[in-house]
This record gives sequence, structure tokens and C-alpha cells, in this order.
Amino acid sequence: MAELGRTLAFAFFDIGGTLGNVDDAGRFAAFASSEPLLKVFRDTLGLRIGVITNLPPEMNSARVKKLLDQAGLGAFLDPQGLVTNHDAQADKPDPRIFRFAAERVGLAIERCLYVGEDETEVSGAQAAGMAAILKLPAT
Repeated sequence: MAELGRTLAFAFFDIGGTLGNVDDAGRFAAFASSEPLLKVFRDTLGLRIGVITNLPPEMNSARVKKLLDQAGLGAFLDPQGLVTNHDAQADKPDPRIFRFAAERVGLAIERCLYVGEDETEVSGAQAAGMAAILKLPAT
């Protein structure tokens, strides 16, 4: 992991299933491990932090930011790091959303990492040229 920190500059995370759970009412509860995980990526590895997420049509970025703030994770986010399928006009696992995310934060895609619990999304990030890690489900 230290080798990754030397070449990478940005880590994008999925939200639902990776950083916490979203219930049927649209409420988000972060996993207990999420804050320590984000601290390691930011403070130990020195990476900027963002989110790449697919949203339903009725949801917007401001609502996602509010959910992350309420869960205590919003302070970790880089100001340009919240990327949705609405912004990119492509849903994960389409490689275009990962390319869009890298462009939004002003980095070559090779300097970005995606962390998610869904194998197809991880494969989409890799197909785009982004490093990717499959996160095991929280227990």
C-alpha cells in the first residue's frame, strides 16, 4: 500500500456498501470502519478523497454531500471530489464515469484509485485505466 501512496494522488470511494449502507428511505449510515479508513488514506498515504456514485434521477449531489456530512464523512471530501452519474452522464461501471472523475480533479487517471465493494465497478475503473481495489464487505 505504501507503493500506491507514492504514485497515487486521489482515492475515490463508492458510498453504498463500501462506506456505509443506504436504506430504502435514502438515509445513509456509515460503517464504523469508514472514518478510520478515510483518515489512513488522507493522513497516512496523503491522498485526496472523493466519491464516485450512481444516483437515482430524483437525487442530486447536494443531497449526497448532506448525507455524507450527517454521517461524519463529508469533511474528508475534496471540494471537486464528489462525482455522480448525473455529472458524468454515465453510470458505473462504464469507464467514462471514472475518466470524468479524474478529469474533474485535474489528474491523469493513473494517479487515481477507486475503492468499491462491487466487482463490476472495480473492473470498470480498471478498464478506464484507474487503479482499483475491491473492498470486502463490512462485518
